Amino acid sequence: MATATGPHTRLNISCFLFQCFIIAYSRGDGVTVEHPDCRLFIAESTIPNAGLGIFTGTDLQEGDAVAEPDIVVPLPDHEWHASEDTDFWFLWNDYSWHPAEVGMNSDMEDGHALVIGTGCMPNCNFALINTIESKPDYDHAGLHRSKDVGISGFTGFHNQRMFTTRTVPAGGELFVSYGEHWFADRTDIVGAVPFHLNFERVDKFLKKFKKMSLKYQKSDNPDFTRDLWDVIKTGSTYDTRNRNALPLSFEDMQSAQAIGSAESRLPQSVRTLEWLNEHGRCMDNIRPGNSTIPQAGRGAFASRKILKGGLVAPGPLLHIANRTALNLYDEGDDGIRDTTKPVGMQLIINYCFGHKQSTVILCPYTSPSAYINHNSESPNAKIVWSKDSTPSHNTDWLEENVEFLKTTDKIGLSLDFVATREIQPGEEVLIDYGPEWEVAWNKYKKGWSPLARSDKYVPASMLQEPFRTATEQLSQPYPDNIVFYCHYEYEIGVSEGPWVWEDEWKELALYPCRIFSREASDAERTAYYYTMVILNENELEYGIIPPLVGIPSGENHILTNVPRWAIEVRDKLYTKDEFLSKSFRHEMMMPNEIFPETWKNL
Repeated sequence: MATATGPHTRLNISCFLFQCFIIAYSRGDGVTVEHPDCRLFIAESTIPNAGLGIFTGTDLQEGDAVAEPDIVVPLPDHEWHASEDTDFWFLWNDYSWHPAEVGMNSDMEDGHALVIGTGCMPNCNFALINTIESKPDYDHAGLHRSKDVGISGFTGFHNQRMFTTRTVPAGGELFVSYGEHWFADRTDIVGAVPFHLNFERVDKFLKKFKKMSLKYQKSDNPDFTRDLWDVIKTGSTYDTRNRNALPLSFEDMQSAQAIGSAESRLPQSVRTLEWLNEHGRCMDNIRPGNSTIPQAGRGAFASRKILKGGLVAPGPLLHIANRTALNLYDEGDDGIRDTTKPVGMQLIINYCFGHKQSTVILCPYTSPSAYINHNSESPNAKIVWSKDSTPSHNTDWLEENVEFLKTTDKIGLSLDFVATREIQPGEEVLIDYGPEWEVAWNKYKKGWSPLARSDKYVPASMLQEPFRTATEQLSQPYPDNIVFYCHYEYEIGVSEGPWVWEDEWKELALYPCRIFSREASDAERTAYYYTMVILNENELEYGIIPPLVGIPSGENHILTNVPRWAIEVRDKLYTKDEFLSKSFRHEMMMPNEIFPETWKNL
């Protein structure tokens, strides 16, 4: 390291370092590329110690759809049901969404939304957020609870898509925002991850750094700036968000001075396509569509030819050490769950693998694989353990016991769905769920009958304009499950109105409401404006989500000129098909020949 000349220079370096202190507060075995046109890969993340990430195999423009759509599985009231059954790390807690983020907050009082696929696979890098997730659609592929036995066996929340928010080069890792609160709650686990504000602070710091380095850079000490940067990067051992937002190298620092500290990290987030083809796994060999299997809902179809023995889909796994963590219980007389009265299991069990001699449940969390249906007579695919070289697959875990899985707080296992014969483009991919599953399904079908009033049920997502007024509903009532919500803000003493709708009110909280009147917006009656009455506390009933600040009984707050897009039509709590009682629940069965003997604890 070059020596600075003179006491004045040393003094300024010391002062500068004090300022710095203040601010710092597979597949490598010669694999043949099966699908050179792969558009989406799963591979080791460019973020150190972040596990797996997903990468685009093609250049993406802003607004492009990234991957095949995801399904969303509700996990209602999990903490209440499983409060005594999770003496282990429940990994889904780290891979789930808040129900409000997927429009599921009026469907259950508490719980999680499990977005299987790109919704739970990307990492978060606040410097390079480049994607955003849409909300899912809701329907059951033409099935109805009044006549279809399969209606409650799969989720109707589907078609959640990931879209780019900026251009992403081929090989670029895809990042979403987890929200700063996610990292703030896990600092002891993931460290001090820098937020947007931290990169802004670093940019201000770099301007001062440039000014000072230009002032003290001398011809007889050409390495001054580089040496000073090395001191800054290595001189503090504090793990702070500001320090971790600093550019990673001297060259990165020079780039950051021109384009910003966040943007300077872009090159580190891009892998070559050659590297991805060798070390990554293709995720777009299958796509979703309506299944050819009766009562199965949706299925997975080959998007290109898949050779015998070829990869259909990768299946990284979230392990659950004890299946009872997915039990549902009835409520006892004391309001606490009654463990003597299990009434079913969480829907997510239908998307996971298990074994009759084990408590262990294994859940693949890649979207395409979640669509693969059952066929015991002529399957064209099967599951196998991933190769040793597969990222985030530890073959030594297969020798460990269940107690090891209980204490392991990260993913580390992976399956592969592979073709057992050549699969043609457009052909549905099918595996054998096992004889235990098939016996359970046939028994369920034989004993199934629709619940009372099932023929009256209409999902809220299916309601069409014009909406009926309260008077019209006296003779033509909507099904019991339907609730209307309006955007409103109540304050004590505020006038009841009527208030003329303003578009910026869309950001206000939701209040239950009813339709008083409507008026066509044009002569063709293609759209309508509505007069809505906000429900007061006396008008609320079970199944309706109450607002945080309720309207006192006797008051009638009125909104006029409300457009259709400003009215939320929802199902009442627990009335969707996913929450039906006596639903079919059974894990897919893992073949005995590949299930670890050390996990057989029953």
